[in-house]
Amino acid sequence: MTKRRWLIHLVLRALAHRKGRTLLLLAVLTMASSLATALGIVSSSMGKRVAEEVRKYGANLIIIPESARLDIGSGGLNFGAISEPAYLQQRLVEEALAKSGLKAEVSFHLRGALHMNKADIMVEGVNFRDVRRLFPWWQMKGNWPAVGETVFGNDLASRMKLKVGDIAELAGTENNIKLRISGIVATGGEEDGLLFMALPELQQTLGLGGQLTLVRLMATARGNSLRQSATALQQLIPTAKVSEVRQTARTSEGLLAKVKLLMLMVTAVVLISAGSSVAGTMSTTVLERRKEIGLMKAMGGTRLEVMLIFCGEAALLGVLGGLAGYLFGCAIAQFITKTVFSASAEIILWFVFVSLGISLFLALLGSIGPMVSVFKLDPVRSLRGE
Repeated sequence: MTKRRWLIHLVLRALAHRKGRTLLLLAVLTMASSLATALGIVSSSMGKRVAEEVRKYGANLIIIPESARLDIGSGGLNFGAISEPAYLQQRLVEEALAKSGLKAEVSFHLRGALHMNKADIMVEGVNFRDVRRLFPWWQMKGNWPAVGETVFGNDLASRMKLKVGDIAELAGTENNIKLRISGIVATGGEEDGLLFMALPELQQTLGLGGQLTLVRLMATARGNSLRQSATALQQLIPTAKVSEVRQTARTSEGLLAKVKLLMLMVTAVVLISAGSSVAGTMSTTVLERRKEIGLMKAMGGTRLEVMLIFCGEAALLGVLGGLAGYLFGCAIAQFITKTVFSASAEIILWFVFVSLGISLFLALLGSIGPMVSVFKLDPVRSLRGE
């Protein structure tokens, strides 16, 4: 039998001979690695889940034109200010977004007033495909509009006594237009008092081709990177004002960071406890095997060879505990995400290396003290039982 095969045989026989302690060590290592794996998978799933939820809050960057203002007053008297309508050039905004390299979903808006049934109503021109992506909370009664159709806000439709299927005759500064009402939207906000129509149609009706009053962006950047993106856009569009809308998103991301910190602290406590348990169990094993160790040294085994036996035992336990911990960790993560988030946790294969690394680290770290004792052990005194 070769030396390597003999070493493997000794390791396996030693673990099989002490089934109770072997199972205890396996249970501790499995528990520690499974908890770390489960919390890691849950944390990753939470991050993606929160990112999806944040998207439901709408745009996180807005671009508006700098209004032309004329202050009226004399001396210490101030009678207010007169504001001229200001617009953004759609072409310039598109060019600035392309130059900035910002990854974002964009929605262009133009707001103005049209005349209908002897009354002026506020109208907003949008691209409905972009609106559906950026504002998923809109509750639509009816259908999203096609060409030649429009959407009324709930309050406006009630005030004008209109319903789905009616024809709205609108008069603008350039021409008149007839649109069929395809749906009525309710948001609980200012949108309930607006009429929505296709952006090119409103630009043509108002004689404002290529003009915008507002641009909303849902950027993928976070925290400081989002602020830097806003600054970069501001430099590319000096005639506009780029603002960050982050109150809700910041709250969600802050809460997520605190939950992740809590998970990290719990994992650290468990790993420290598991490491202490492994170290105590391995130390007890060394004390029980003092005569065995002394006999191996007396028969010609070097200190390094004896230590390799203990390292082999720890490494084998670490690998088995890591593999079992990954499987149990995935099951725990699935249970947590389904119970708390009503969603399935994704299977992250590379976490198997995390589980193996944690289990091996704890097994070898807990064996350092016992291995030092093995290195210092005097075979003569151990055989005497001292």
